[in-house]
Amino acid sequence: MLRRNKIISKLILSVFIASSTVFAAGQNVFAASGRLWGQDRYATSTAVSENSWASSDYVVLASGEGYADALCAAPVAKKYNAPILLTGSKELNEGVKSEITRLKATHVIEIGGEASISSDIENELKSMKLNVQRLGGQNRFETSVVVANSLENVTKVVVTSGYGFADALSIAPIASNQGMPILLTGKDSLSDAVQNYINQNKDSIKNSYVIGGQGVIGDSAISGLPAAVRISGQNRFDTNVKVLSYFKGSIDFDNLYVVEGDGPTGNEFADALSGSAAAAKKSSPIILTYNTLYSGMEDFIKSNVPKTASITAIGGAGAVPDSLVSIVEQTVSGIIIQNPSTPGGGSSSGGSSSSDDANLSSVLSKLKSMDTSKLDNNQKTIVSDIITALDKYEADSNYNLNADAQNVKQLYNNLTHDEKSSLKTTVVNAGVSISEGITLASKFGLY
Repeated sequence: MLRRNKIISKLILSVFIASSTVFAAGQNVFAASGRLWGQDRYATSTAVSENSWASSDYVVLASGEGYADALCAAPVAKKYNAPILLTGSKELNEGVKSEITRLKATHVIEIGGEASISSDIENELKSMKLNVQRLGGQNRFETSVVVANSLENVTKVVVTSGYGFADALSIAPIASNQGMPILLTGKDSLSDAVQNYINQNKDSIKNSYVIGGQGVIGDSAISGLPAAVRISGQNRFDTNVKVLSYFKGSIDFDNLYVVEGDGPTGNEFADALSGSAAAAKKSSPIILTYNTLYSGMEDFIKSNVPKTASITAIGGAGAVPDSLVSIVEQTVSGIIIQNPSTPGGGSSSGGSSSSDDANLSSVLSKLKSMDTSKLDNNQKTIVSDIITALDKYEADSNYNLNADAQNVKQLYNNLTHDEKSSLKTTVVNAGVSISEGITLASKFGLY
């Protein structure tokens, strides 16, 4: 019985909970969640683009091999309402090339010099009849200034370390929405290029925000900045919290983008960089993680994020594990779900309670009676396939639902964002209760 219920719950919940359904009853909800990812960082960047842009005249192209030049890309992407796509330094990634075509882009802005994006890539883009502009300097500091000069009416600037990616990514969506360039610096002094930019624009720059502690940016490096405010924490995750707290009045917390902010190589910047453009588009925050949720961020979410917030993991489960997404979901929802496989959480083997069976039957009954008149054919196919598969299993307990579950999940992933949202609403309106959602999610460890 337990194996049967696990398969049934996976079939339903892999689509209607894990993929972004909200279960509501009264004031209690489960946070919605989803994942944008590909087989590598380049495919993830196209997945983010596909989800967030139906089309775009502009594309910002950055290196997926190193963060040095790419860190300052988000504000220029926001200026042109463009996605950030990643490519290798020598050859244009084929998936990215296809995404540029899908977007019907006419302009590509390359970030960095030819060491980051080669002249061969630039020539290939031009052969696609694209207008190509390169924003790059002799080094990462000069590149940040070249990008800054491409922005207009700058009254505030951000200064972050050019030798780490985390702090720049924490501020990237915020800087983008406020038209602030991200200037890169070393620890002890500003580069000549950055200092010259500050000097040339001292009459217009009214505020400077230094992101990171003295361990990465010393006081000597920022002594000449106008009205400098340092925002930093004990580590990159704490700095992430401090940044969101300082600017929370300008952030929309209805959507959270959860990314990998650290890792064994020290170069895990790529998925977060792709996500920063999507986050900026919605005025949403980037949440930095590494296998778990920082306790300070957990407290911040509980105090500032609505329980109906949508959670989007950027990157595969190796970067942002499903277990971590579950923790974020529970934190946002304010619902603590006991895992039956852990001590004190109930039995993890042997039978299933009659109340669980009743909940399963109730969910299936509600799906059968659900009003699908406002759904399109793709959405109706998903609902129909779920019901058909479950009916087969009800008739024959030996029927294997794994293939049906995978098929339904694939169909759901092929829906547009709007189709997913309207399907979600229809399921909620069908009356699936919070107790049914909790029973399924808790009993079978899907959160």
